[in-house]
Amino acid sequence: MAFRLGPTAATALLALCVSGPAAAAAGMRMEAAKQVDAAKLFTHYDAYLKLPAAERSHFTMAFYLRLGAAPLTAPVWLVEGDKKIPMPVRADGRIEPPPTLAQLVADKVEIGVDPGTKLRLIIALEPLAAPGTDLDARELAAAIAQARPGMRKIAGVIGFALPAPKAVLFLGVPAGDAELADGRRVALPLISGAPAYDPAAIPNARRIRLQKIPTRLDID
Repeated sequence: MAFRLGPTAATALLALCVSGPAAAAAGMRMEAAKQVDAAKLFTHYDAYLKLPAAERSHFTMAFYLRLGAAPLTAPVWLVEGDKKIPMPVRADGRIEPPPTLAQLVADKVEIGVDPGTKLRLIIALEPLAAPGTDLDARELAAAIAQARPGMRKIAGVIGFALPAPKAVLFLGVPAGDAELADGRRVALPLISGAPAYDPAAIPNARRIRLQKIPTRLDID
């Protein structure tokens, strides 16, 4: 099971790798489910939750489970003693909502796959703004501004080695524009194949207009 934060080399420094045996063959009968400590699966999330509310009011941490290249479709439970609480997994593999701080400390997570199955966990920093085709540029800029010091606090001792987040990437979108205060529009540049909004590069942006709803907003 590989863990990484975000799609770039900068955020990948927050990675935690836990390797297991080769993935189970398709159709193999599951004899037992895979279990992992909640704090290990949701790595660094405790540090995020310990940030003062005013320092995380515009951005969040998101956790996506994948089986190979595809989102996980197996059920996931939070295990509290002899009680199992279902954890919703979206179609894109995101676990939402993550555990509370108390659950991170005491609980385990059970995943409905064979214990030897290799899973991949993608950890991303994302704006709290919901994906859409018309977004408030100021809200996205606020998310980046909060994530910059927030990421370093979340990362702990390696935080000062991480390049600061600069932009929001709109994944799954071919192109988009920034609408300026005077009504003019400028095309968003592409970063890693996705249109991106960098407030420092377009300081007078008012709205972000996209060709389609992004699959994800990623603070990069």
